[in-house]
Amino acid sequence: MPAMPHLSDVFAILSDLKTVVIALMVIVGALVTITKLISTVKPWVESWYSSRSIKKRLGAQLYTPGDILNATRYYIRPKAQESDPAHAKEPGSEQAVKEDLFDVVDRLLSTGSEFKYSVLLADSGMGKTSFVLSYYKRYLTRRKPFRLEVVPLGRKDADERILAIEDKAEKVLFLDALDEDVLAIVDHEQRLRDLCEMTTDFLHVLITCRTQFFPKAAEEPGRTGVLKIAATGAGKRSEYTFHKRYLSTFDDVEIDSYLRKKYSVLQLQRRRQAKALMAKIPRLTMRPMLLSYIDELLKAGRDYRYAYELYEEMVDAWLVREEGKVDGISKDSLLEFCSKLAVELVVNRQIYGGEQIALEQIGKLARDEFGIDLANWKLSGRALLNRNAEDLYKFSHRSIMEYLFVKRLVANDQRCCDVKLTDQMNAFLWEILQQYGEARQPVDFDIQGADFGHHQLVLRPEPILSLQPADVKTMLRERDFYCRRDTLSKQWSNPGGQGLEHLYVCNERQKQVVLDLRTGLTWQQSGSREGMTFKEAQAYIEELNGKVFAGYADWRLPTLEEAMSLMQPKENEYGLFIDPVFDKSQRWIWTADKYSASASWYVGFNDGDCNVDVYNHYYVRAVR
Repeated sequence: MPAMPHLSDVFAILSDLKTVVIALMVIVGALVTITKLISTVKPWVESWYSSRSIKKRLGAQLYTPGDILNATRYYIRPKAQESDPAHAKEPGSEQAVKEDLFDVVDRLLSTGSEFKYSVLLADSGMGKTSFVLSYYKRYLTRRKPFRLEVVPLGRKDADERILAIEDKAEKVLFLDALDEDVLAIVDHEQRLRDLCEMTTDFLHVLITCRTQFFPKAAEEPGRTGVLKIAATGAGKRSEYTFHKRYLSTFDDVEIDSYLRKKYSVLQLQRRRQAKALMAKIPRLTMRPMLLSYIDELLKAGRDYRYAYELYEEMVDAWLVREEGKVDGISKDSLLEFCSKLAVELVVNRQIYGGEQIALEQIGKLARDEFGIDLANWKLSGRALLNRNAEDLYKFSHRSIMEYLFVKRLVANDQRCCDVKLTDQMNAFLWEILQQYGEARQPVDFDIQGADFGHHQLVLRPEPILSLQPADVKTMLRERDFYCRRDTLSKQWSNPGGQGLEHLYVCNERQKQVVLDLRTGLTWQQSGSREGMTFKEAQAYIEELNGKVFAGYADWRLPTLEEAMSLMQPKENEYGLFIDPVFDKSQRWIWTADKYSASASWYVGFNDGDCNVDVYNHYYVRAVR
């Protein structure tokens, strides 16, 4: 038999194994730490290197270092589709076929593509410029059968830069942000024609633009992905055909990829919190630009109902950071300066040739009125304001400038009153007005330059000369309007109708009218002081317009559809089925719709119904 090992030998062996295990654990721990460090540092190194490369090729005067860094850091390749994702009821619910946007553009730029022009459409903050810069970054690292040039259209010298490009026949041209082009803001269709004529020698031209800015009337029906812009003038080609694509909203996989890039394995808890916040705020997936500020949103811990509130939090967090960077400056004065700068850039963009301004043009204002020394202000890549190599200042994202402009409009800055609002300004203002309406707060600022058509329910404004009960029944059910009963025939009642959820706005300066944000209709708050025949009602309308009642001369009788939109399924304190914002005197009102040559439709708010009459006297509540 072999000799048994001595106990001391066994302990020696175990001790050696323990040492080996401890050494292995130390090595594994070191490897894990190094891996975590690399995963944390790698995105920063890649962002720095790509920003440096793009800045070197394009020049810091075209895109600021902040623009480039924010566009390429944590970038996730998006998808594209033929239909507008904004038309989906909920973010991510659309059934459109999606493709990798880089693959789509690669295909367009191939020699076999039938399209010379293409347009990339997306709402504000969805990443149009980020795509342009990220695609250009990839182009710099790959061999391509073409050379790529990039020109931002928001620059004053955009045309000169396009014309100065040599060897156009060998190059592809990306024109970024048509909606920031001063000439396009004045006449987008003519500007497109001019750009097409100017760029006809290039291999391919891709234009990025906001969805709502591009001329809808020129789009072909159906989901063809093709858009045509007619040309004018003798000798001009009949039309320019664009291949059209929309940026898709982020899906769960892309959101997860973004968060993994932004938060390393050392920040797992932060990553989970961000994911939970994004699940509660679907609009963040609609605007990846806002994702770069998710840390600020997490710190605030608010429940956000509107996109406007996200910008509010983002701007506030930046103001807090910048407050201590300039001696003597307060958060409030910095906000006022930035807001006034936003108004200046919007109002005078044609004078400046774009939405950017030189240091000497605003330096004195900043110093004398707000105590800000712009020359010594160290703006970082996370700043809301950027300064390029030519000492031109602009907002890091146009929607930030638009948010601040709307804040000034709401504060009754008279310089904002005559400005035609952009689609994003309309969206911000629409949300603010909803808050005013819900709080029954009177609106004391001018909204004449707004256009809320994209958000509103359009009701039939044209009268019908022979409106029959079957048509009324169909209308009530399709609109879900409340109609408790019809007195005579029971043919069209709809007692289960929920009615329209209105947002009424009463303007302190025009106390005689009520604006319904849901329909875009402006109503008399009261109406005629006594009942009258239908013929007399028509004369009453003529008299209102002759007097330019409440400042308008386009008053008319409402259609039955418009009048029934005021009906609500519960009685108010006066026993009427209408919001108490309206005068209680007009218990029945005439409509412009006829049943026959002698009979007209009316609406009764006392009974919650509508009907036909010939001889009775009813009130008038005019609409426009």
